[in-house]
Amino acid sequence: MDKQLSLQVCIIIMMILFLMFAGLSLVDMECLAMARGGLFCVFLLAMAVIDFRTGLLPDKGNLYLAALGLVMAAIVGSLRDALLGALLGAALLFALRTLSRGGIWLGWQGTLLALMLAFALGACLALVLLGIGRLGRRDRLAFGPFLSAGAYLSYIGSAAFWSAYEVLL
Repeated sequence: MDKQLSLQVCIIIMMILFLMFAGLSLVDMECLAMARGGLFCVFLLAMAVIDFRTGLLPDKGNLYLAALGLVMAAIVGSLRDALLGALLGAALLFALRTLSRGGIWLGWQGTLLALMLAFALGACLALVLLGIGRLGRRDRLAFGPFLSAGAYLSYIGSAAFWSAYEVLL
């Protein structure tokens, strides 16, 4: 695959980033959380594009994302929650990698929600693609875009989701 993205793909990526920023602006959050979210969106989209194109999430990118997330958590004073999120996310993703052989930013509840959303979104799209014949049972589907989408949705809606969940209890 060539190294350069086509103009059409660049435009689509910019549109997605614009929509992500627009989604951030709809959520009632402080300026620091908004700036933090914007940076998070850029990294998530970059990782999704890399995984979509290569089928791999690069370790270096994950380490940058983790380090920056810990720095941000230390700035806003939620380092303990960030570390718990990182451990939960790392453990679940390690288990996934081990089983398939092949959240520092969100805290533990946000990481859990992001992973649930990633699996749900990936499963829904896989079922649709299987149903219309665009994907075979042995074909692979990049998981990074779904992880990024789940993390983004968790970042902007985690508090509302968990509040709604607690009402149901």
